Amino acid sequence: MIPHRARPSIQSGFTLVELLLATALIAIIMAMAYGGFRAGLRATASGEALIEETNRLRVVHQFVRTQISQARALVIEDIDNERIVFEGDGERIRFVAPMPGYLSYGGPYVQEFRLERGQVGMDLVFAFAMLNGYEPGDLEAEPPVTLLEDVGQAEFEFLGFDEQRENVEWSGVWDFMDEVPVAVALRLDFRRDNGVRWPELVVPVLVDSGGSPLRARAAEDVRAEMLGLGGDASRERR
Repeated sequence: MIPHRARPSIQSGFTLVELLLATALIAIIMAMAYGGFRAGLRATASGEALIEETNRLRVVHQFVRTQISQARALVIEDIDNERIVFEGDGERIRFVAPMPGYLSYGGPYVQEFRLERGQVGMDLVFAFAMLNGYEPGDLEAEPPVTLLEDVGQAEFEFLGFDEQRENVEWSGVWDFMDEVPVAVALRLDFRRDNGVRWPELVVPVLVDSGGSPLRARAAEDVRAEMLGLGGDASRERR
């Protein structure tokens, strides 16, 4: 009987080249997936930052509008029988108005919005002190609240009567410190690479300190202009 010879076994597997190619392919796929993951994280962070900055700008815009619109014809100081009710120039305004309930201890407050040099550019800051017992320098007693950083070029403008008290016009300086302007504008060249912009801010002052029909009509013109309905208030600057 002829003995049966065992057949040699045939073993299957991957060659070294195939293993290297598979490893390289897996590495490429993982790198692409990681890159997409990081891109997604950056897009999410960028979107959240844009939303946060837009919300902050909206809150500041509304806060400035509300406070200016509530300016009162109350005396801040009386220097040599010269009553100071409202002060303003291109870089700051000072007036009396109520504060929001969560910031107020009762009674009107002397408030000041001003532009100051910050770490990068000009900052919009806000200072306040109670009118009751107010003394010059009280607004500087505490550090102001920074509302916006790096606002670029900025200026306040004021709508008031001309010297004949017959018409109203815009000016970069408020000369009639014993009365409140008809309206106040804050123009900021606030631009960001993400497209965030400062909306135009023109605020009619609600109080009628002089009881003048012309003032009331001018305020209505400003409101109409804000709503895009036209108006007769002159936009010329002195």
